[in-house]
Amino acid sequence: MRPKKVDFYGLPRPVQERFAAATRRSAPPAPLLYARAPRTAAWASLAASAAATAVAVIVLRIGFGDPASSLAIHGGKMLTVDVLLFAASAYGVMHALGILRAFDTLPWRAGTYLFPGCVVEAEGPVLNVWAVGEAEAVEQVAQPSGLVLRMPDGTRVVVPASSPEQRERASAALGSLRSQLTRAIAEEDMHMLAELDPLHDSAFSSPIGPTEKMKRKMLVSARFDWAIAAAVGVVVGLALGETRNAMSDNAMMRVIGPTASAATYRQYLERGGHFSDDVRDSLLPRSELREAEAKGTVEAVQDFAKSHPSSKIQPEIDAALRRALLAQLATAKSVGTVTALGDFAAKYPGHVVDPEIKAAKHAVFVRALEGWKKAVHVDAATEAFMGRLLAWTEANGPAAELRFRSKPSQTLDDADKAVKKHARYPGVDALPSKYVTPEALRPREQLMAQTIVSYFAAGFPADVLTLRPAAPLDPDAPVPTTPPTLVVEYQPEWSRAVTASTKPSTVVAGFIFSFDAAFNLPGGAPLKTSLRSWRGPELWKIKGADMAREDFEQQVYDAMIGGAFAQLQKKLIDVFIGRTVVPA
Repeated sequence: MRPKKVDFYGLPRPVQERFAAATRRSAPPAPLLYARAPRTAAWASLAASAAATAVAVIVLRIGFGDPASSLAIHGGKMLTVDVLLFAASAYGVMHALGILRAFDTLPWRAGTYLFPGCVVEAEGPVLNVWAVGEAEAVEQVAQPSGLVLRMPDGTRVVVPASSPEQRERASAALGSLRSQLTRAIAEEDMHMLAELDPLHDSAFSSPIGPTEKMKRKMLVSARFDWAIAAAVGVVVGLALGETRNAMSDNAMMRVIGPTASAATYRQYLERGGHFSDDVRDSLLPRSELREAEAKGTVEAVQDFAKSHPSSKIQPEIDAALRRALLAQLATAKSVGTVTALGDFAAKYPGHVVDPEIKAAKHAVFVRALEGWKKAVHVDAATEAFMGRLLAWTEANGPAAELRFRSKPSQTLDDADKAVKKHARYPGVDALPSKYVTPEALRPREQLMAQTIVSYFAAGFPADVLTLRPAAPLDPDAPVPTTPPTLVVEYQPEWSRAVTASTKPSTVVAGFIFSFDAAFNLPGGAPLKTSLRSWRGPELWKIKGADMAREDFEQQVYDAMIGGAFAQLQKKLIDVFIGRTVVPA
């Protein structure tokens, strides 16, 4: 059976006064038994505080003065541990004091009381109350000595007694008063119930007594024990942790001494002591630098330089690194390619030998341009443009692109109309618009692009200049601003002439192909050339008597298109590449 919960500070003032007086035996009813509230929680909190303090002391001792121990110097994490341990220790003390102080501020002695009318567990502001009148029986127990109230639901409420004699007296007194309690309950005798139960409101109060309810006292130590403990932990933990770090640091330096090994110095640097600057800048670097240079590799000196970013011997480190890099650069230069120099620069990024790398790369480009000039015959404009082109690829990379742009014919419909009007017009499948389409011209673009690219590849190393085919441009698309792009723009137009064939019987239109090529260089003037190719149907070159008309027409138009692109290819080679360079 659960007890009735009664908030003492919510009771009327007369009831509060009478209960407090009854617990002191200065007013009826006097308690028949009283058991002092246990202080176990307070003692356990103090014991936990002592344990936390002991652990904190052990943590402070671990690794003290030992450069091989990672705990020789407490960093942020370990200082946090120190703070938490001392905060836990302080909290244990504050919590115990809060428990004891809370008992002391009660208007009664904290404990369990047996009154004739009720049992009150009064260990805090909220009282647990069991009515004696509801108990089915009151029994004596020897272990532990006391009285037990057996409630209707089987619950046993135990009230300890200090001795068997006190237990006997309480049992006898309670037995003699239970009849009065039963009668008072039955008759609802308020006065008698108040005489037996200190928490029963008799509805009578002194006209001259205080009327304001007693108020709960605010215990700062109990309410803010966690905040006080945190503040103590921060102050004490940080102070002791930093003091301990300084003492351990001095002890480590005494252990290390001025002639310790590099491994021992490295261990000290890992600890991060206050003497790290002296160790890092003076005691350790020079011996390690000599060891690194003796290995004969750039990587060894680089590793050393990275491990000593703010050393006082930085000029010596820079000189050693430069010597190692120049020796390695000489090997890369002997290969004679931009790729080898680029690999060297990528492998050893930095600014130590950047001028030497730049000069070596420039020498490769100069040799490539001079070699190209000796192998070709071009005009001054092309020669100047190629010089600017290689200057751009030297700064930005070797890639350049070749792109075609096919513009729609303005006269193809007129050609179709003219063919339709001819007497030998065989049908719609003979219209010129069927044969002169972007799809029919695309293979010519691709074939010529392969040839032009191969000429450039024969003239320049791939890491100096690489021309690669790219996707065709739409008729209205802008020319890309980068990389350098050779744009070949062309437009097929009807030549205003048609030619009839007897065998097979058909009619074919002639065409004029207008080509405009511009090698566009970012930030510079393009190199341009133009070509107009008049192509008439050369029927006599095709033996069409035994050929299907469609095949005959296809070959005639293919010959005109092929001839125009062949003229363009020769023009581009003459202008942009020169005659002498021939791809393998």
